[in-house]
Amino acid sequence: MRATTVRFGDALWRLLERESGREGVSAAQFVRDATILRIAYGMGQRGDAELEEALGRTLKRHEGTVPEDPALRRQALLDAAASAVHDPDRLDALRATGLLDSDVSPSFDRLTRLAARVLNAPVALVSLVDSDRQFFKSCLGLPEPWGSQRQAPLSHSFCQHAVASREPMVIDDARQHQWLLDNLAIRDMGVIAYAGIPLIDSEGHALGTLCVIDSRPRHWTTHQVELLTDLAASVVTEITLARAASNTATRA
Repeated sequence: MRATTVRFGDALWRLLERESGREGVSAAQFVRDATILRIAYGMGQRGDAELEEALGRTLKRHEGTVPEDPALRRQALLDAAASAVHDPDRLDALRATGLLDSDVSPSFDRLTRLAARVLNAPVALVSLVDSDRQFFKSCLGLPEPWGSQRQAPLSHSFCQHAVASREPMVIDDARQHQWLLDNLAIRDMGVIAYAGIPLIDSEGHALGTLCVIDSRPRHWTTHQVELLTDLAASVVTEITLARAASNTATRA
């Protein structure tokens, strides 16, 4: 068995002790369970075929860490995503950008057009994940009424999972993905293939994604994901500039 030392600041340690106490477990057990859930979430989101083999002995289903029933396990992963999305600090950082419900912007639109062009994708979005919706700061090729509304509920969001995992999310066919096959974006928005890169600000908050979408199954190459990652870095730069402008306007 391997051991590791995890250090927290005093404020975070107090929160950890409070939450673990509410659940009637030690702080160490709380950290262990959270780590297992994060691993399971990441592997499940990617559709990792080794999920059961890698975690089966560790999770020990009799402990109830991960439900055996696929539907319950899927709900557990959705709950983990919801917890990450609703993090108060993340939401504060998102709203501080001043971008929610803002007008279309040429600087963001240029990046979505470029993403669609270099990945040969019919749809490209800059999606900002709010507490109950995703707002599209930029959207190219999105079907109606979503394109005009420039937002969608989280029931139609793949991006929330990229925000929760904080890693690139690459899906060849969502209809075959055990954690996403019930997502309403498949039925209502034609989201079949998806590649999304989380937009992480300088403080470490995942605010949304730069993503591309196709209405048919397809394989996203490593090179394409790398290009999308480079473009996402440019989107983060635009978000940083927008936040600075918003702060200046607030002080004026």
